[in-house]
Amino acid sequence: MLINKNFTLLWFGQALSLVGDYACGTAVLLWASTDLLRGKPYAPSVTAALTVAVAVVPILVAPVAGTLVDRWDKRQTMLRSELFRTAVIGLVTLLAFLPSGYVPSLALLLCIGVAEALIYAAAPFFRLSRFVAISDVVPPEQHGRAFGYTQTAAALATIIGPMAAAPLVFTLGVRWMLAFDTLSFLVSYLAIRRVRYAAPDRDKESGGTASRGRLPERREFLGAVRLLTGSSTLRVILTAAVLTAVGTGALNTLEVYFVPENLHASPGWYGTLEAVFGAGTIGGALLSGRLGDRAGHTRVFRGSLLLFGFLLIAYSRTTDIPAALVVSALFGLALGALNTACSPLILQETPRDHLGRVMAVFDPISQLASLVSVALSGVIAGTVLDGFHGHWAGLDFGRIDVIFLAGGISTVAAGLYSFAALRRRPAPVTAPATQAETSAAP
Repeated sequence: MLINKNFTLLWFGQALSLVGDYACGTAVLLWASTDLLRGKPYAPSVTAALTVAVAVVPILVAPVAGTLVDRWDKRQTMLRSELFRTAVIGLVTLLAFLPSGYVPSLALLLCIGVAEALIYAAAPFFRLSRFVAISDVVPPEQHGRAFGYTQTAAALATIIGPMAAAPLVFTLGVRWMLAFDTLSFLVSYLAIRRVRYAAPDRDKESGGTASRGRLPERREFLGAVRLLTGSSTLRVILTAAVLTAVGTGALNTLEVYFVPENLHASPGWYGTLEAVFGAGTIGGALLSGRLGDRAGHTRVFRGSLLLFGFLLIAYSRTTDIPAALVVSALFGLALGALNTACSPLILQETPRDHLGRVMAVFDPISQLASLVSVALSGVIAGTVLDGFHGHWAGLDFGRIDVIFLAGGISTVAAGLYSFAALRRRPAPVTAPATQAETSAAP
């Protein structure tokens, strides 16, 4: 059992939901590219549109989800999210099991695309509710362990989901992959149903309707933005989230080219480097959670942020596979530790009834930073820096490593700033009173 029964059920539900998300996304792309759209000139455009939709939909939904999650009962919101996703993907699964040709392939692809968008639209409601629920069911002195376990679940899902998707799609077909996805959401729903805890009185079930006297969602969301900008700790964490997303976005885009150009190795080593990085991320999440609970999450956060930057610089200078494997493992360790340390610090700095909205600011900004990094790093490497070769201080620089180096230097600067800004942690910021709250005051 992980910490306690309620947390174990939340962790299990999260793991299944994430596996379902990654498995379904991978299956749809595989099916579209290798079967349905094989040989079609517009196939890359369709798969690109599916990928962009999956990334953009949660960003658009998150601000509204954060506001509503703060109003609604967290357990009920998670249950409804999983039931909704089970129903959506279940309907598409039924369509897929109809006799061949009954539903045209392009129509089925369109239905799956819409279903994917709806599933990812529901994801922020589940994720934000789970974040708050974890803070309720886990004692504060064990928050580090709890979020270390959640980071581990996320890392494992990125491995297990695609691994489960590929054999199911190629051996049994996309229908059984969709059935597997439906089952994952259903089992997650059943696990969350078993969660029992007394939520604080501020949780008011509204049945999806704004409570009387509430401000409009946009103004409530802007209030969370003001709360975030009023805390030096939250500002530093947001800066770190953006810079690490920029660094990992560039890695995700360019590492496949970095292997042959800078490491002088076969592109086949790319998968090994990714696996080593993933293992390091899991190790960092597990170790930093316990260390943060004992030594303080601020120390873990500052140290791992600075280490992340230095390791990105070191990785940009590696020229052979053995060194790259070592640095990649340490790099993942630092990232796992950093991601784990952020959550307890956010909980310490944010009033509970604003957690959904504050996280709804963090998530879209970091996701947008990653998307921008993916796009810009590819464009810069392919245009401005195409054919670039530099020499300075006895070192040679190419088009890929100079981008990694720039990301590492900016992250080190953020790490040094965090040591200065978080040297003396101020008291948690008090949530700004809304108009409705002010008028109700005696």
